[in-house]
Amino acid sequence: MRKGFTTGTAAAAAAKAHARFMTHQLNGDYVDVMLPDGKTLGIPVVCGLHGAMVTKDAGDDPDVTHGAAVWARVALSEDDTGIHIVGGEGVGVVTRPGLQVSVGQAAINPVPRAMIETNVRTEIGPDRGAVVTVSVPDGKRLAERTFNARLGIEGGISIIGTTGIVEPMSVQALVDTIRCEIDVQLAEGHPITLVPGKIGEKYLQALRPETQAILVSNAFDEALAYLRQRQVEKLTIAGHPGKLAKLAMGCYNTHSNASPQAQDFVAGTLGLIETFNTVEEICQSYPAAFILVAVRIAERVQADYGFARVEVLLFDMQGVLLASYPPTNSGDL
Repeated sequence: MRKGFTTGTAAAAAAKAHARFMTHQLNGDYVDVMLPDGKTLGIPVVCGLHGAMVTKDAGDDPDVTHGAAVWARVALSEDDTGIHIVGGEGVGVVTRPGLQVSVGQAAINPVPRAMIETNVRTEIGPDRGAVVTVSVPDGKRLAERTFNARLGIEGGISIIGTTGIVEPMSVQALVDTIRCEIDVQLAEGHPITLVPGKIGEKYLQALRPETQAILVSNAFDEALAYLRQRQVEKLTIAGHPGKLAKLAMGCYNTHSNASPQAQDFVAGTLGLIETFNTVEEICQSYPAAFILVAVRIAERVQADYGFARVEVLLFDMQGVLLASYPPTNSGDL
């Protein structure tokens, strides 16, 4: 399966290419983009006086933004050494709280912002500043195929990504990989731990460095069914409650196309009467209450699949452990 790159990587590549052109009058067909993990990735780019463009490539992942043109324009400043990142045409604006970006700002998430700043800084040096405008001309139309409007992001798409790389998901190859990884873990005698993605894996390994987690993306249904087929009785599930609360709702394919958002369910579980935009917003407002959500997840998965024990660990987007159920001292997995 072919990997791709995120809209954040596309924006960072376009910004770096235009910064290079504006600073050194250099042009080329590729730029090497620094990713969050320090590695570099060569990205095709088209650059000119008025900006640079990267065609988003999602690899073999079914991604709404695959093939979209992501533009960046860099305006240099000799008076201000800061790098200011703003949204242009087709980049949404946040209008409701609870997201990673404040209300009123362009929907360019923190990791892509950091990538853009790092890559532009390598070109302009420490003594200059710049305003970087990111735009996606087709973004408003593409956003109609996302949950952005329901999240309060208006006018376009979000510039997102946590690793810079798009891993192919939601395909049979992923299911086959999950089964193979389960087989390997069982053959080596490791306890089974499922996480939906890289963020859950990162925070889990910070808490339990020895853990070898299995990334299942949205395919909890396939993973859990195969575990029962292999007669596994105990497992751990770890990640953000925005994804994992869907399991307590009985939604084991957690893809947004196959399951509803979970904030109303979580609010109801916690007895909250307020309206929330995202589950992360609830995490920040009522972090101590998430043990109730962890219990509901564990009980539902046990009941639906017949496991003897399900441990649930819930983290917020900053990696804070919100809840652990059952308590660690209540027995070994």
